[in-house]
Amino acid sequence: MDFTYYADLIFSLGYDIKTIAETNLLYDSVSTKGGEGLYSKIDAKGGSLYYILDGIASLVAGYLFVINNYIPMLICLGFAIISIILSFGFQDIYEVKREKKSGLVKTVKEYGGDLKSSFKFIIKSKRMKAFILFQIVFYSLIEIIDTYNSDLLVNVGIPEQQFSMIFAILTLIGGISLSLKRPIEKKLKNRTLSFLSLMYIGTCIIIGVISSIYTGATIIPIILIMYAIQKMCTSIWYILESKYLKNFTKEEERNKITFTYEFIGGIAASIFSVLGGLLLKIINVKNAFLIIGIVALICMLATLKYMKTRFGLKPNEYKKEDIEFENIEK
Repeated sequence: MDFTYYADLIFSLGYDIKTIAETNLLYDSVSTKGGEGLYSKIDAKGGSLYYILDGIASLVAGYLFVINNYIPMLICLGFAIISIILSFGFQDIYEVKREKKSGLVKTVKEYGGDLKSSFKFIIKSKRMKAFILFQIVFYSLIEIIDTYNSDLLVNVGIPEQQFSMIFAILTLIGGISLSLKRPIEKKLKNRTLSFLSLMYIGTCIIIGVISSIYTGATIIPIILIMYAIQKMCTSIWYILESKYLKNFTKEEERNKITFTYEFIGGIAASIFSVLGGLLLKIINVKNAFLIIGIVALICMLATLKYMKTRFGLKPNEYKKEDIEFENIEK
């Protein structure tokens, strides 16, 4: 029996839970010590170190895997144990309300009620609808392109043995590029998401055009440069995503909104990833890059136009129902 499938399933569940919990924990920790501005700085610094260490670990794991397949797994287990020990040192920022233990059915109903209230807030909030629409288009594109990247490298003649080194270097570039987040935000302000998304889409179209016209090793440097730009865009986006999502939220509602946001984005990205994979059965990966890029460009331009009057406004320009969660019951 192939246990890799079950291991990946458990990993995906744990990773999603961790992603939701860690950003909210960090936001709560700094909410009384500089607030949103401090959160953004710490998250960017942590994200930068994460990508750099991830790149280094990928390089090391590639060499260790050749020596013995189990060495990277054992090292990973060691880090997991250290993480568990560290997590026991975390303390609640806000007082936890101790409630009587409820049955499974009641607990499920409570979570269902939380999910329902979050959906009601999103439906009423023009700001959240615009942000989620952007997430669906951009995150789905990222997931589709992630499935195409390796296929294209094989198509242009790069040996699979070099993939780990290439993607590790790209991850390092992603970490280093986070130092550009503040200058980009400062310069572009509420046009930052437009800049990142359109640049990412532009690389997809360039890859599609170049690889369709030219063949051989001559286009490899151009493709790798485009991959590096994509990694820079996604690294900065993931940091900004958490910041924008948590703006205007309070502690008791932050987890609900984050879960609903991730739930919608994950479902949409999964569906479009499957459709992107099916496209490869009809056309080659080079043309797929071009077609997906053009479709994404049309969708993104429409999304950005929709967002213009709904997202990135000044706080006093929003209506209460756009930013205040408690207004959903009124």
